[in-house]
Amino acid sequence: MKVKTRLSLFCSLIFSIVFAILSFLIYGLYYKNTENTIYNNLKKTAYISALFYLEEDELSAKEFDKIRAQFEEVVSDSSYQVYGMDNKVAYGTESVSIPISMLDKIRQNNSLSFKTGEYICYGIFYKDNQGDFVVIAKENRSVLDTQLNLLLWILVPLFLTGVLAIVLLSRWVANIAYRPFSEAIAEVNNISTNNLDVQIKSPQTKDELQDLIDTFNSLLTKISETVVVQKNFVRYVFHEFKTPLASMLGNIDLFSIKDRSSDEYKQLSEKLMQQIFQMEEILDTLIIISDLKKDEREAAQTRIDELIWEIIHKIKDIHPSAKVLVNIEISPEDEALMLVNIDHTQLLISLYNLIENAVKYSPKENVKVYLYKNNDDLCLSIEDRGIGISAEQLPHIGKPFFRADNTDEIQGSGIGLSLALRILDKNNIRYQIESVIDVGTKITIFFI
Repeated sequence: MKVKTRLSLFCSLIFSIVFAILSFLIYGLYYKNTENTIYNNLKKTAYISALFYLEEDELSAKEFDKIRAQFEEVVSDSSYQVYGMDNKVAYGTESVSIPISMLDKIRQNNSLSFKTGEYICYGIFYKDNQGDFVVIAKENRSVLDTQLNLLLWILVPLFLTGVLAIVLLSRWVANIAYRPFSEAIAEVNNISTNNLDVQIKSPQTKDELQDLIDTFNSLLTKISETVVVQKNFVRYVFHEFKTPLASMLGNIDLFSIKDRSSDEYKQLSEKLMQQIFQMEEILDTLIIISDLKKDEREAAQTRIDELIWEIIHKIKDIHPSAKVLVNIEISPEDEALMLVNIDHTQLLISLYNLIENAVKYSPKENVKVYLYKNNDDLCLSIEDRGIGISAEQLPHIGKPFFRADNTDEIQGSGIGLSLALRILDKNNIRYQIESVIDVGTKITIFFI
């Protein structure tokens, strides 16, 4: 059973029970109130009858005329009986015989309300100079039954109509209450593996549903990030392996042109083995950077200046015309600053991509690399005089595959820079990027 149906059913059942209880209370209160009204009227009738028959000799003519008028207006011949001490009817009709035990009880209590047969009765014990009498006023039960039946004819249709209204209103309220759930379910059904960056619209209801949707959105964001990382991992591998694979293929192709000596084969195999080990290390590093594996290696100290010369050597193999000027402004006594506790391969990949980007986007200009001390910390800046990046697009350069509008004529995938910045972020290395269109770009890295 759906929550909406269950909610509607429970609401209908609860309100129907409450409505039924209220109906019974109304019926009971009406019955009691009507019965009390009848007894009060009968009490009045009994006293008027007593005054009319027993007080004529003690009242003036004018006072008795008032009693007579009341008697004729209120009392009918069959609605009263006056019993003497002999328990016989002295006045009125003997249509209904009252048991002697009941008459004695009235004499004992002075007044009594009771029912007998088809009548509702009220009796009083009245003492007069002519003797002691019991005056009884009575009303047919059909009067009460008629009023109660009329109430039933009102309550039953009202109850049925109310229950129907409760069912319909409960269904309507359940639909309104469940609408945010339906909308959320519809949005979840529209989510696919190709569209994980969407978010379910928060209902802003400040309740458990909003907490659930916000929690789901948070989970969806984490899943989306994981899927993106996994997709980017393949592209990262392709990007980083492209150069060493090309180098290996070139060496093998060159080596196969003519026969070689055993020493040359040995040198080639050692070189290929070294490159394979490097590729294995790069692969392991990319897995860690992509959060697909925990980094359980202890970060060894890496000397920045040596790493920069290694990178420049690699870049020269790919971009022979590249002009990279290195300026190291570190005094001998501060030489220890150039040792940083960052994984060698990660830092190599990051700085290689940053320097290669500078070379690639300023092909006719020098790229300047500075190592200097700033407030007892080591700083590295990479500065080019290339095409630059606009201020509007600068915040997006860390996204994979993002390329600025002015890079169409330069071959690239948009992977290298995003990978380099991700490595810096993952190692909590602060950096700053400044760029101006047609002026150039400067990246400053702070090893704190």
